[in-house]
Amino acid sequence: MKLANPSLLDVLYVTRNLREWDRRELFATRFDDDPDRLAMDVMGWGPVGWVAGGVVDGREKASAVVGATELWPGMWSVGMFATDDFPKIGLGLTRFVKRRMIPLIVQQGIRRGECKSIEGHTEAHRWLEVLGARRDGAALRGYGKGGEPFYTYAWEF
Repeated sequence: MKLANPSLLDVLYVTRNLREWDRRELFATRFDDDPDRLAMDVMGWGPVGWVAGGVVDGREKASAVVGATELWPGMWSVGMFATDDFPKIGLGLTRFVKRRMIPLIVQQGIRRGECKSIEGHTEAHRWLEVLGARRDGAALRGYGKGGEPFYTYAWEF
């Protein structure tokens, strides 16, 4: 697995080729379903963000975007979305997030990190729990634009 700073072309590739559940989750909380607009918004994430990729069908491809942004002092929003090639880089990305990304944001003063995940996205829920997040509270009923329930996953440091 390779990691790089996000380039617009790599982020566009991922947003245009999202896993089905990532597509449902992301677009349930946006005003439109435009992957290009999503990519432009993601380019504003920061200060922590990477594109993860690997060799797929003999060529290097972006497979996931992961990042975190500080919403206010000590409170961070964390996110990740991927293509169907995620299983090819998942273990490496998991190790990276646990060994490098989380310690980096801890150094920057995180007190709490959280993300929202749509009900039914069991692969994401399992991954968040592997990373040490826990489901925080009851389902957020009606959270998505179509009334989809979401859960909050959180880390406290």
